[in-house]
Amino acid sequence: MRRVTLRAALRPVARQWQEKAALGVLRPQTVDSYITGSERLLRFVLALGLEYLDDVTDTVAQAFLDAPGNDRQGRLVACPADSTRRGRRSSVDALFAEARRLGLTTLAPLLDLPAIPRSQPRPVGTLTDTDIDQLRFYAERGMPQTRHAAVLGLLLSGLHTGEIGLTGTTDLDFGHSRVWATGAARITARYCPLDDPWSREVLRLRAGYVQRQSGSDSPQTLTTNGTSPAHRMQSSICTTFGEVVRASGIAPDGRSAKPRDVSSWLAAKVHAETGQIAEVALRLGFTSLDRAATLAGYNWRPSGQED
Repeated sequence: MRRVTLRAALRPVARQWQEKAALGVLRPQTVDSYITGSERLLRFVLALGLEYLDDVTDTVAQAFLDAPGNDRQGRLVACPADSTRRGRRSSVDALFAEARRLGLTTLAPLLDLPAIPRSQPRPVGTLTDTDIDQLRFYAERGMPQTRHAAVLGLLLSGLHTGEIGLTGTTDLDFGHSRVWATGAARITARYCPLDDPWSREVLRLRAGYVQRQSGSDSPQTLTTNGTSPAHRMQSSICTTFGEVVRASGIAPDGRSAKPRDVSSWLAAKVHAETGQIAEVALRLGFTSLDRAATLAGYNWRPSGQED
C-alpha cells in the first residue's frame, strides 16, 4: 500500500464526514469536532518530525491524547482532563476508521487500549424562583452590548445551548411572542413562546442592538459569531452562562449552576402550570417523555416499576 501523508489523508476523510453530515448520518457539530481534533493531531505529528498517516502508531496516538494543552483562557494545562482526552481519542478513532474505508491505511491505533473512564454525571440542581431572579439581575449588566441577558432569556424560553448560538434576529417573532428554535442533537425544531416578559424585553433590546451594529438589514446572530463552528458556539454560550453564575453566586445543591438547571426549572414550571409532561416535551423539543419527566423532576412510573 502506498504511504499517504497525514495532511493528504485529511482532505478526503473530511469530505466523507461532510457528506455524512449532509445526509444526516453525522451531526455538523461532530464533524467540526473531528476536523478540529484531526488538525491538532497533524500539528502534533509534524512537531515530532513525522509525516505519514502510518507514522501514527499506538505510542504516538497515546502521546497525543496525553499531551499538554491550553484551556479557554489560554493557560497551559499539563495534564488534560479525561473529557479532553476522550475528545482527542474520538477524533483519532474517526479519522482512522474513515481512512481505512478509503483504503489509505490498515492501522487502527488505540483500538486495543482501555476506554477512558467517565465520571458520574452530576444530578440537575434545583433552582428556585429567587435564584432565577438573581440570574436575571446579574445578566443585565452591560446589556444590550453584552450578550449575557440574551443567553439567559433564550434559556428561559426553552432553547438549549446547542440552539442558542444559532438563533438570529429573524428567529424572534415579537408579534406572536415566540422564538424559533433550530433544533439540535435529539432536539426537534420548534417555536418556543416568549411568555416571560423579562426575556422578551432583553431579547428585543439585544436584537435592535446587533442589527444597528451590523449596519445592514441582513439577519444577525444574537449571541455568537455566526461563522464559528457549532461546537465552538455552544462552548461559548456555556462560558457566557458561567460568567453570569459566578457573578450571582448561585449554587444549587452546593455546586455551580449549569444551563441544564435553568431548563429543569422551566420544565418543572411548565409541568406545574399544565399538568402535562407532553407539554414539557413540546416546549423543550424532546421526543422522549421519559427525558422530559426526568428534567422536570417528576417520577411518573408506578412504585417498584423497572426502567
